[in-house]
Amino acid sequence: MWNYQRFCVFWRRGGNWAAFFLFWFFASAIISALEHSEQNKELNLEEESKRDVDFITGFFKAKVEHFKNDTKVANQLERIINLMDESPDMPRLWRETGFEVVLVKPQMIKTFVEFVKDEFLRVKEDLDKDDISGRELADTTIKLLAEDETASVFRKSGEAHMKKVVEDRKEREKKCLEKRKEGQSCEERWSFGHSLHFTSTVFTTTGYGGATPITAGGELATIFLIIIQIPFFLHCLATTAAHINRMLDIFLGISSKHDDLEDLTTETANSRQRQLVMLKGLLVLASVLLIHMIVAAVYRFCTTGWSFSDVLYFEFVRTASVGFGDIIPEDEYTLAGAIFKNLLINIPTQIVTFAMFVRVLPLIS
Repeated sequence: MWNYQRFCVFWRRGGNWAAFFLFWFFASAIISALEHSEQNKELNLEEESKRDVDFITGFFKAKVEHFKNDTKVANQLERIINLMDESPDMPRLWRETGFEVVLVKPQMIKTFVEFVKDEFLRVKEDLDKDDISGRELADTTIKLLAEDETASVFRKSGEAHMKKVVEDRKEREKKCLEKRKEGQSCEERWSFGHSLHFTSTVFTTTGYGGATPITAGGELATIFLIIIQIPFFLHCLATTAAHINRMLDIFLGISSKHDDLEDLTTETANSRQRQLVMLKGLLVLASVLLIHMIVAAVYRFCTTGWSFSDVLYFEFVRTASVGFGDIIPEDEYTLAGAIFKNLLINIPTQIVTFAMFVRVLPLIS
């Protein structure tokens, strides 16, 4: 017969983790469903178009200084910037243009090459007269850009690139049509694996920022996760860390009658011995964490193709829950990667780190 006391024992011996993992999967499924909506698709397209418009606007803004002495050109440029900057519907209209195709038109390519040549002429003029190698390189580049074959190379390269873009787009549309016939979503970014990875960066407070919700429902669900899932995860960490520290205390010579670390700071005759045991336990935990980080680093070095410095950098950033998001292993977005990397790498690291924090806190407080 279950009662409150038996439930508490079950909860503290792993039931809380079971409930947490169920909540994690359930919350990830909700996020995935919300971000697969038609609203998400429309917002993604709008966001991409806005980035394109912002890039073009920024390019024009950077040229304002160049034309400050030419009033007519400067005024026209200002009109273009204001139109693109202040019109909320511009991204929607821009999305319908074939801007990529326009860029590889012969006249556009010629204008682009002329622009680059002019820029190298300006750079050459700004170089010191003593910078002989720099001026020679600028001269060589200017002569190369002045040749007709250069514009032809740019045009053919652009056409080949656009052909590949069109082929890739048709292939994606074909796969999307096949998925729709099977009742699946075409959206790849917010698959269940993506959602598991995203929610894991929420409760571990890593927050890489590689994928973030853009629908209103996804944003509200994320707020709910922050309010509920982070305290839930901290509770699971605290109970496990306390259990690990009690086992360490018993193993290293402290009587099992001490139920928590607060008893270890009580002024008693053998307080020095207890502090020594606490430090030994801290050393054990630090060794376990170091070994775990080395194993994880070796795994990432073998599977990601990163340099050793990148792997070392990523492991320390991940362990510290900083999560800059500048480099992220691609396999963490897969379903298997999101589950097993959290179960075998991320969560164990957090447990050991939290146990070290709980253990050292009485010594420094």
